[in-house]
Amino acid sequence: MRPALPGSQSAASEAIFGSSARGDSDALSDRDILIVDDDMDVLRTRGTELSALGWSVASYSFRKLEAMSARGVLFVQHLALEAEIARDRDDRLRGLLASFLPKTDYGPELAANAQLAELASYYPAGYRGELWAADVLYVAVRNFGVLWLAERGIYRFAYDAILRELARSGAIADAAIADLVGLRFIKCLHRGGEKLQPGRVAVGIDRAIAALPPSVFPTAARPLQPGDLLSRKAPEVSAAGYLVLRDLERRLIATEDALGGDAIDGKLEDLRRWIRNPRAYALTGASLAPALRERMDRLVARSKLGSASYSSGADARAQR
Repeated sequence: MRPALPGSQSAASEAIFGSSARGDSDALSDRDILIVDDDMDVLRTRGTELSALGWSVASYSFRKLEAMSARGVLFVQHLALEAEIARDRDDRLRGLLASFLPKTDYGPELAANAQLAELASYYPAGYRGELWAADVLYVAVRNFGVLWLAERGIYRFAYDAILRELARSGAIADAAIADLVGLRFIKCLHRGGEKLQPGRVAVGIDRAIAALPPSVFPTAARPLQPGDLLSRKAPEVSAAGYLVLRDLERRLIATEDALGGDAIDGKLEDLRRWIRNPRAYALTGASLAPALRERMDRLVARSKLGSASYSSGADARAQR
């Protein structure tokens, strides 16, 4: 067992996972930690404390983690294979992980991931939209690899290892690995709020798409000006929360490029915060997706941006 982490109030169970546990972290890696407790106040307090220390916190109630285990969610397999437990009151986390059984069919999850990948077919013109599209592709490639390999009884969770195993298994060509590795670096630029010359990332997006199987990934990605992008049909609000949020993120970029950041209200600011904290984006944020979608729809309607006839000075602003 790893020594317990310092702090004023630990959660009932805590474990290091990801590259920090595997020992293959690099300058781009997050420092991943799992905290589990029945008390939501404890999770909030401990999560805030660990985040301030530079950890990327995955926070769950035992009820939530047990439900994920019952559904065969592969994040639990990730923990079962790689997590280093630092604290585990009554061995509750250890018992949960020991009893986990992955599924043999992840077809619905693969179909949902194909929908996510399809979002990258169209992105806001300019460097911010390019970074967004590359980030979405990175997540979709990693998800696809984890799920596709798991159906074959192979469990890989490090991105580079996933790509090597996909090539070894014939899902992608060996030559594709170099083009797909670059998505991880671009993802970090996006989440770090970096500014780039427009067009630089688009080349990497095109190369990555050309390297991916066309049956489950888009065959091309196109930049659109704000009005054209906002006039496109959005995913249904009943779709997976993460899918809705990633679509909202690209719509937020298009709206800001057209109107400026001052047009965005406080609630929509949460989307910016979640970009910097993807665990909150995928977990806590997804439950708020429908309400944020309504706010974005109202903003677009008031601004009259959701029309393909929109022009004016958006081109210049989209290249900021």
